[in-house]
Amino acid sequence: MMRQLVRAAAAIALLTTTSARSADLPVKAAPLPVAAPLWTAFYIGAHGGWGQGRSRLEDPGLVAFGPNPVFVESRGSLAGVQVGADWQFGNLVVGGEIDASWSSIKGSLTDPAAFVAFFSSGLSAEYKALATATGRVGYAYGNLLGYAKSGVAWANIDYRSGINTPFPTIVDHQRTGLTAGAGLEFLVMSNLSVRAEYDFMYFGATATSAGCFRMPCNIDHELHLVKLGLNWRFTGDYLTARY
Repeated sequence: MMRQLVRAAAAIALLTTTSARSADLPVKAAPLPVAAPLWTAFYIGAHGGWGQGRSRLEDPGLVAFGPNPVFVESRGSLAGVQVGADWQFGNLVVGGEIDASWSSIKGSLTDPAAFVAFFSSGLSAEYKALATATGRVGYAYGNLLGYAKSGVAWANIDYRSGINTPFPTIVDHQRTGLTAGAGLEFLVMSNLSVRAEYDFMYFGATATSAGCFRMPCNIDHELHLVKLGLNWRFTGDYLTARY
């Protein structure tokens, strides 16, 4: 009986010592939450800006008669909206964007010395609407993002010849081309960013009958745009991969 009591006491003492030592062991800290990337978001926004364009008309029938090609310079303002999404991987940010702008970029050439035929005297070009679909890639430094973009562009151009005559020729010029640009964007707060951007658009040569001495002529267009914009950003795990 005495031996059993001694054994029981020893077992109790051993359990007590083991429990006390276990209580002294350090507890493993819970992992800290990983901060969500600043630039991962879907966004919508608006922009405004200024543009300068040039239309180049080359007429094979006028090579021996005077200035050829003929250039029409255009200037004016634009305003529009954009929608897009960004994904951030470390400092790398990739995304895509679609934008549309209403434009009043326009100009004309009326110098009589530039024309040899009365019916083609005077040319004008007005960019009435613009749109682009682009991909972009950038480098983020905290709240500041520098990026480059490129893609396809579309323009609705009102092109006219014979504007010095009572019966001008009007061509509703729908063109598709290429665009490239670069910009800086800054996060004012997690859901609002501001940006400044430069874009170049080029619409390659195509045949036209307007303003030609001998048809057809070739005409191409280029645009340089400067834009300021605001984006409202919808952050959330719907754009973040879940593991």
